[in-house]
Amino acid sequence: MRLWTAGLSAVLALSLAAGCGDGARNMARDELNKYNMKSYNEGNARQLSRGATLNTALLQALKAECANRGIRLTHETYAEGLDGNISYSYFINGDARHFLLVHVYPSESDRVREIGEMYGAGDGRAKAAAANEASVIAQKGNTALVYASSGIQKSKYSEDVKSVFHSVLSGMNDRSAP
Repeated sequence: MRLWTAGLSAVLALSLAAGCGDGARNMARDELNKYNMKSYNEGNARQLSRGATLNTALLQALKAECANRGIRLTHETYAEGLDGNISYSYFINGDARHFLLVHVYPSESDRVREIGEMYGAGDGRAKAAAANEASVIAQKGNTALVYASSGIQKSKYSEDVKSVFHSVLSGMNDRSAP
C-alpha cells in the first residue's frame, strides 16, 4: 500500500510540474507577444475586422470623405485617455506638417471642457484662440475633429477639410446622450 501511495504521489507531482511548466511557458509567450507588438497588432486586426468599436462608422466616413477630395489619410494612430476618451490621428498625404485629429469623449460636456483646455477656446466652440488660422476645429455631440498644419504651406487643406468635417458631422448620429 505504501508503494502504491508513493507511486501515486510521484505521478501527481510530475503532473503538477508539467502543468506549471506549460503555464509558465504560456505566460512567457504572452509577455513576449506584448513586447514585440504581436498582441497589439492582433487586437487591432480583430477590431477592424469585427468593426466592434462605436467609432468605426465615424472613421470610415472620415476616410471616405477625404478620399473623395483626393486627401489620403496615413499613419493612423490612436490613444486612449484615462477618462474614457479616445483620440485618433492621421497625417494628410503622408506629410507630418498636415494632420487630422479625431477626439471622441464620453459626453458632450467632457468634450467642451477638454477641447477648451487643449485648444484655448474656453467655451469648447469651433474657434482656436491660440492656434490661429492653421487649425480647423469642428464638433458635434461628444466628437471633435481637428485639422492642424505647420510650415510653409500652412492651412493648405483648410477648405477641403472644412467640407469634409461638415459632411462627416452632419451625417453622424448624436451619441452624447446616454
